[in-house]
Amino acid sequence: MISFILLCLALLLMVIGMPVAFSIGVASLVYFLLPTTFMPDATAVQRIVAASQSFPLLAVPLFILVGHLMNGSGITPRMMLLASTLAGWMRGGLAQVSLLLSALMGGISGSAVADAAMQSRILGGPMIKEGYSKGFTAALLSVGGLITATIPPSLGLILYGFLGEVSIGRLFIAGIVPGVLLTIALMITTAWVSRKRGYKPQSDRLPTFAEVVAAVKASFWAILFPVWLIVGIRFGIFTPRRPALSPWPMRWWWAS
Repeated sequence: MISFILLCLALLLMVIGMPVAFSIGVASLVYFLLPTTFMPDATAVQRIVAASQSFPLLAVPLFILVGHLMNGSGITPRMMLLASTLAGWMRGGLAQVSLLLSALMGGISGSAVADAAMQSRILGGPMIKEGYSKGFTAALLSVGGLITATIPPSLGLILYGFLGEVSIGRLFIAGIVPGVLLTIALMITTAWVSRKRGYKPQSDRLPTFAEVVAAVKASFWAILFPVWLIVGIRFGIFTPRRPALSPWPMRWWWAS
């Protein structure tokens, strides 16, 4: 009976507009405050705090923080310029730009949901105005987020490595080739669909070498971010895992 009441409370909070996480949290807090709860308050607090003390899981919010910082510093418009320069001449220009931008942003945010939400705000409206169907636009932006979830640093790979006790550095390296192949496959499919439906390129000519160099120069440090990440983890400069204590200073740097 108590479980049913708490479920109804959580659903009621969702209906009035409270985020899902907070609705579940409030309902859970009410359960622990009931006098019939068998778990002591101190034990409940310890269990909540213990879940946040995982060293590898700290990489998840920190990667999201880095993504927000880089977006707030103007990285996203520069990456958008680079993607438009490289893919704007292809059939279905804005759609191709979206896929290439997902591949570029995968090395920054690592979150498929964040990438899909960001691109929906930036490219969703312009794509519909350019004549792309709403279904095609929604499918493209959603599936394009899978590229971000594959190319390192992927939050899914971090969680898998933590739960499965697999080397996160090796998972990052293993995600590069599938991410690139997925990008190419989606771009080929998008070009075929765009040709069939008559979606036009964004630009009527190939980019010049000077334009490509200028776009790469503007987003140079953002492009190097995933490279620094993979090289740093594989060479032991930093690690997403808790380093083992050793009498030799800095010895954990060189752990694979």
